[in-house]
Amino acid sequence: MRALILSGGDAPSRAALDASRPGWHVADLVIGADAGARHAAGLGLPLHRVVGDCDSLDASEVAAFAAAGSVVERHPVDKDATDTELALIAALDAGATQISIIATWGGRADHALGTASLLTHPRLAAAGATVELLDAPCRIRCMQGDSVLRLEVGAGAIVSLIPWGGDALVSATGLKWPLDAATLRAGASRGISNVSIEPTVTIHLHRGALLVADGCME
Repeated sequence: MRALILSGGDAPSRAALDASRPGWHVADLVIGADAGARHAAGLGLPLHRVVGDCDSLDASEVAAFAAAGSVVERHPVDKDATDTELALIAALDAGATQISIIATWGGRADHALGTASLLTHPRLAAAGATVELLDAPCRIRCMQGDSVLRLEVGAGAIVSLIPWGGDALVSATGLKWPLDAATLRAGASRGISNVSIEPTVTIHLHRGALLVADGCME
């Protein structure tokens, strides 16, 4: 089951997403995280659920979403999770195993960092679920443990590998600067702005956690 979560940052245009990520809109569940619910109409998406404390929405907007058939899951303003995390939990509770979060960037910087941290949410492994941050044209995912990721990006794409939470031991092929069991040090920027030279880039994470960003523009 695939879910889209609309966060409260700046949403890319439908045309930009269509051009860079064909099929991005195919989902069984679309959740608006508080003010992120406003993005659904502009992206041409149905809005199945609104989750959060609704402090960034007018009462009339909440009523309109409910009248249009969206389920409103309202939480207290004083809470221990962001609206986007609550939306992620709602998606997992609904059975989603593939989750894309849209509109991460462009709003509050602290919220954006908090949303990025959801890539390693403790419930993901138990649910066998994956999460990506998706904003045209860039996509960010997180690898953990001994794992392999293959990117079908074509030649000339920017691929960045960023250690997350500590050093990462990485091998990567199909890149201008390949890696062979290389240690990417936490706090350093060695893995930023690599470039694909083959249609498929293969990344093997041997140890640690690694953010993988592809499609980011110069």
